Amino acid sequence: MSLMDVAAELEQVETLDALWPRIVAALRDEGFDFVIYLTVDADFGAPVLMTTHPEIHDGGDLAGDPFLEYCCHSYAPTLTGAAFLPRYDYLPEAARAFILRAEQLGFTAGLAIPVRLQGSSRFGGFNIGTGLDAETFEARYGDGMSRLRTFCLLMHRRLEELQGSAPIFEQGFRRLMVSSPGADSGEELPELTPREREVLFLLAGGLSRKECAASCGISPHTVSDHTKSIYRKLDVRNLVEAARLTKLI
Repeated sequence: MSLMDVAAELEQVETLDALWPRIVAALRDEGFDFVIYLTVDADFGAPVLMTTHPEIHDGGDLAGDPFLEYCCHSYAPTLTGAAFLPRYDYLPEAARAFILRAEQLGFTAGLAIPVRLQGSSRFGGFNIGTGLDAETFEARYGDGMSRLRTFCLLMHRRLEELQGSAPIFEQGFRRLMVSSPGADSGEELPELTPREREVLFLLAGGLSRKECAASCGISPHTVSDHTKSIYRKLDVRNLVEAARLTKLI
């Protein structure tokens, strides 16, 4: 069963207690033993943490997780873990110490997948990890990052929906899954409506129009209407041109 098939099944799960273990199981089937979902408010406060390995953050400040400070400026997935630490020589000692502590627990190579960026009222996302070395990790997952990102985005939406009665989620994420897809590139795309931005982001992330419709709670016909409007406003002919213009690919 593909991750998208799993995501479709999990759309029917009605409780957070039932959803989280199934998200973990799906990602473990993909080879990820570590699954962390962490968000904070704009001031790095009021953290929400769901994790398979709470000991990684045990006794520490959740806001000090390098994922929040260094991986949430762009929607692009970031390679994480001690296996990739030599690539990030700009990281301060505290961040390096956090990553090395996670390595002692078995998290050596992983992927950070933001679902909301810094500058939003809440930001954060998923950090999923393995015990692989860097070369093996990139060989195994290099071509599947878009698929993993799409799954995590869909699961974020479902987590949000099931937490919908909590003020922290109502005030933080509101109805839309993502902020402007151009936010990380400095382009706010004011000509696109919030829904058009979301549709563009999801389609560029690999979802079909039917999957996008299910995720947004609208009809495939409405997705088509939004897509036509996006192309007209951006003066492009297809999704690839739109995604390149907004720096989604």
